[in-house]
Amino acid sequence: MDQELVFITGATGFVGFAVLLQALRTGYRVRISVRRESQAEEIKQHAKIQPYVSSLQVIVIPDITADGAFDTALEGVTYIEHVASPLPNPTDNVERDIIIPAIRGTISILISSLKFPSIRRVVITSSVVAILSDAVASNGDSTTLYTPNTRVDPPPTSPYGNAGSAYRAAKALALLATDNFLKEKKPHFSIVNLMPGYVIGANELATSPAKLAEGSNALVIGIILGGKPPGNRPCSITDVRDLARVHVEALDESKVRESSSFILKQSGELTFDDANDIVRKHFPAAVASGIVPLGGSIGSAFQNLDGSAADKVFGTLRSYEEAVGWYKEARVEAARCKTFARTAAQHSVFNDSSIQTTYDQTQENWAIGM
Repeated sequence: MDQELVFITGATGFVGFAVLLQALRTGYRVRISVRRESQAEEIKQHAKIQPYVSSLQVIVIPDITADGAFDTALEGVTYIEHVASPLPNPTDNVERDIIIPAIRGTISILISSLKFPSIRRVVITSSVVAILSDAVASNGDSTTLYTPNTRVDPPPTSPYGNAGSAYRAAKALALLATDNFLKEKKPHFSIVNLMPGYVIGANELATSPAKLAEGSNALVIGIILGGKPPGNRPCSITDVRDLARVHVEALDESKVRESSSFILKQSGELTFDDANDIVRKHFPAAVASGIVPLGGSIGSAFQNLDGSAADKVFGTLRSYEEAVGWYKEARVEAARCKTFARTAAQHSVFNDSSIQTTYDQTQENWAIGM
């Protein structure tokens, strides 16, 4: 393993950094790409990276969608972890900012990989929404079995709707593009697609309240802080610790022998609102004092997702209750970031003026009470 070099995209993000740490801890040498030189220094100087800094290389790639963007990054690489992909952030042009970068970023790294015989496997962070139509993602479907080989048919087409719908479409289209690449190019390397649900857990890169409340974590934080956003979400989660572990274990060709896809879903069933009972069970003092008011609610759209292949290869993943347990650790991060609760209440996922007053009063007490 000490001779094997792993290239990781997206390492400056929530999931990508977790994968980076897991790869370094496992003993791999790692090369990552960043968009700016300043990001390289931030990663190298991170406390969790310090024990492994001698095993880390950083290369600057300003635009991963450009033709040949990865050609200078893949020399000597054995494995690739392609994590980078646009998030569903609000934009006035979803095709430009979400759809096109998701597809081109994936195909760009696959095409560049063809030029390097040393590369044996590419692991891609896909999503369960890559195999769900927009209607199924929003409304649910408990009668159809969705497997890792399910694909959205017909494929999504423009107009793609809001950022959330565009994100789902981008994941579906990037997966289909990967399938076509395998079929047409017959590469010398294998490709593994990992399909997590909403990824929740500790954000090791968080240096501000806003960072703590970013992404999928905002869903759970919103519930325990009383938020009630409209609409439904696909009811599946993945603990970031499991996703990072599986990403690295998927490099092992004795464990995953050929190109494959895996749905990574929590053990057991859930509704998002179960977070209320979980927090009540594990943090009774915080609830009793009113520091964590609970009572939030997010609509859960249920799909019959088959995660059995992943369980067989990688072992059973953490439950929703185990994943939500991260929020006990978050109190330390919240204290470090001070006014987390107040800032979290303003997050777009659960922005609600009715809960703002509560968090103006509690401020960082949430961190202490948990």
